[in-house]
Amino acid sequence: MGNNGVISTGNSGIIQTGSGSITVSAQSAADAEPPPDPAPETWDLGVVTVLSVETRALVAALSLRGTQRKTVTARRERFREFRWVDAGRPVRVAVTQSLHPGQLSAGSAVAALRAAYAPRFLALVGIAGAVHPDLGLGDVVVAQEVVHYEPRKVTPEGIRRRGRSHPVAAEVQHAVNDFFTEHDEPWRLPWAGEHRALRGLVGSGEAVLADTDAAERAYLRAYNEKVLAVETEGAGLAEAVYAGPAHDRAPEPWLMVRGMSDAAGPDKDDRHHAVAARNAAEVFCALLPHLL
Repeated sequence: MGNNGVISTGNSGIIQTGSGSITVSAQSAADAEPPPDPAPETWDLGVVTVLSVETRALVAALSLRGTQRKTVTARRERFREFRWVDAGRPVRVAVTQSLHPGQLSAGSAVAALRAAYAPRFLALVGIAGAVHPDLGLGDVVVAQEVVHYEPRKVTPEGIRRRGRSHPVAAEVQHAVNDFFTEHDEPWRLPWAGEHRALRGLVGSGEAVLADTDAAERAYLRAYNEKVLAVETEGAGLAEAVYAGPAHDRAPEPWLMVRGMSDAAGPDKDDRHHAVAARNAAEVFCALLPHLL
């Protein structure tokens, strides 16, 4: 009868069989493939701001609700973390400011939030330009749909625009319905005199509009006469969500809240930025109990 067994010889082993032996090399620890990085812990919300005035307003509003901690990653990305307890439930919100204004930078900010916090929900909070006559400076729009007006074909006969619609998810619509049922619609902001919060469509593109006769404004009116405002990052947020989340999870629901800082016309300036940013931040915080 032959001998069967295993003889260890350092980094290899010899398996004795009835018909001979087979040498098996053992993989050293240094050669072993490292385990995959663990997925980040899931936070409740990841919020993108664009301008520093927007970040200041949101930080001030969230600081009234919870504790704040500022973090800096190895890539020098900045995040502000907020934690508090609401009705016995811990709430965690991470905020980051995009590197630049615009759609691409907004998408990059979403990627950074995903990598660091894997938020269950994404939001964009800040200011915008009012294009509907019923909207005043300081009013706040909770977006129910973003209309990306930049896609177009340039022909010898002129520009043919090919707008793309990004509606918010049904669960967000339900939450916003609940919010306005509780507060009335439009909601007259209790801290801001005549300013109101309402929901509607928002146009989004790379162009900063400062012309009441701009072709983009005419296109948005033809697309849907109820478009309320214009801004330059919402489509980037929506497209980043649509393109797919990290860690093989379902796409996150998203929301955009914008305060009106100007009328997207030739008199556009920075005078109302702080008021518009504060109103947007406070409306966003008032929405949180309905979103979580």
